[in-house]
Amino acid sequence: MLTGHCVIRAMRPRIVLPAVASLSLLAGCGGGGGSSDSVSGSTAGLTPAQRQPARCANFSDEAYVTREALAAGALNADADLMLRFVQLTDDHIIDDDGQAVAGASILDPLEPTFEAAMRLQEEYTDETLNDLIGGLNACDQAFPSSFAIVTGDSADLTTVAETRRYIDNLDGGFDRVGAFETRCRAELPADAPDALVQTQCTRFTGRGVADTQSVDPNPDDPTYQFIVTRSVQQLLANVSAATGGRAADGSLDATRQTATRSPGMPEVLRCNAGEAGCANQRLRIPYLMAFGNHDAYVRGTLPVGSSANLLGNLVGRRLMLDPHDFIDEFYFTSAQPGPVGHGFQFADAARRNDTDPTNDGYYAFDAGGGRFRMIVMNTIIDGRDPSIPGDVLRNPFALADGSVDAEQFAWIKAELAAAHDAGQLVMVFSHHPDLSFAEFGMFADLVPVDVTAAQLNAEFASWPNLIAWVAGHTHRHRIRAFRVSDGEGSNGEVTTPVECRDGAGNCAGFWQIETASLVDFPQQQRLLEVFDNGDGTGVIRGSVLNHEFERSKTLARADDRCALYLSDPEAVAAALSDAGMNALCMQGGTREGGPEDRNVALMFRMPRF
Repeated sequence: MLTGHCVIRAMRPRIVLPAVASLSLLAGCGGGGGSSDSVSGSTAGLTPAQRQPARCANFSDEAYVTREALAAGALNADADLMLRFVQLTDDHIIDDDGQAVAGASILDPLEPTFEAAMRLQEEYTDETLNDLIGGLNACDQAFPSSFAIVTGDSADLTTVAETRRYIDNLDGGFDRVGAFETRCRAELPADAPDALVQTQCTRFTGRGVADTQSVDPNPDDPTYQFIVTRSVQQLLANVSAATGGRAADGSLDATRQTATRSPGMPEVLRCNAGEAGCANQRLRIPYLMAFGNHDAYVRGTLPVGSSANLLGNLVGRRLMLDPHDFIDEFYFTSAQPGPVGHGFQFADAARRNDTDPTNDGYYAFDAGGGRFRMIVMNTIIDGRDPSIPGDVLRNPFALADGSVDAEQFAWIKAELAAAHDAGQLVMVFSHHPDLSFAEFGMFADLVPVDVTAAQLNAEFASWPNLIAWVAGHTHRHRIRAFRVSDGEGSNGEVTTPVECRDGAGNCAGFWQIETASLVDFPQQQRLLEVFDNGDGTGVIRGSVLNHEFERSKTLARADDRCALYLSDPEAVAAALSDAGMNALCMQGGTREGGPEDRNVALMFRMPRF
């Protein structure tokens, strides 16, 4: 329940808003430091059965591959469970009703870099996520997890409404009031007419109107097997549904139109979890957030200034262009599953309360009864490029790439040193993996960065208690060992000198774990468990998680196969070498990775403190 005052920060100076009575079921944003920087969930209270390696119905039905690049051995039958948690990533809740007005998606086929838009399955992102939540809840009842961490890209077009839909989905509610609407209403005159409040505030949050339902694409139609013609058809279908107010049963009602209003949750999820007959499900596990490029850049590629919302106002879409726009929404959330702030409350109090809008998206917390220090980075390049005047564009050549700045890097190094002194294992989390950093990007020479992927890898590898870097962004399953040998660390792509900080040269390296997206094929996420074998080795057991929303599965599988880009010479050459229509569908299977990237047991050395 809201108490006291709520500090809302925006690109303009901060303002303090009184608690609002209508938010009595929500928790408001907090100020100052939290009472604890830990997530509850020690494994000490679990039963012997719950401490066993998890076996859940929504796991991918594949054998586990043991990988011994960092240590020899296997998961022992009597290994001690130290930590269990869920990684969610790249869920991409999409306002497909706004693709025409806020997405400019028709341009995407011209350049493979912008491959993410106009998916066949984009109509069902809310339903897919909620179905996965049901599977996670069933798994958690038998094998409890301490928390879930979202490694970025919870939304797609970077609108307030999409983020509110994401929060509602995990919280098991709908149409909840958020930070933007609260601030907006407070800034209007007390006697502002309802019509003005609706125009200026409510319609941007997706409250009061359901997501419209486009006609499902037909993957068997050849025109849907070519990305340009497919995108045109899909865009027209979305516009037709949005302007006509099309419901899932095909009925039309112009009062439900969403072409000039951001839509909320789809009709089937517009109920509160726990009510009789409600399909909406609340996640049982506390969840924490990390920044993704789609949480900070317009459509994940263009970091623009506040002037962009002058256009957004015309079509009822409010873009989140300031990191605090995103952060503040996670203080307007249900107390369950919590925690209020969803990780951002763990940021240093001084950083949270200063006037810098770009430095609060990273934090650290204890887990596993204090045996772990979990470091959550912000890999969004959101600094102002001094060579670009004004607030129109910020680092435009970074596109979707990542990095960390010097201030955050200094903080990371201090966290790593403190964790080693405290005898804690460390795992780090971010949206971007190392190979998605700016120095590997299309315009690498034009992007000013403070810290390279090699420097970050070298720092991580120099601490023997750092066991894994967990990321998303690539929409694929990929697991690599960053191995240290004779003072050099390498994962096969990045090679750098490593100086072991323990004074004894016990640094073997760490695992780099990337997990596929929930929006793109294979639409899978991951559960991670850490075990102590008791013989000087540990095991990170990764299990791939499935959803069971079949309509989205069918379309996602077809979408992944059908993506021939005009500017991709290799794809064109392959298409011309085969007369079959399937030759136009070049992407199949690339995001699944190999068996060694999915269900895995990753061996590592337990550090000697």
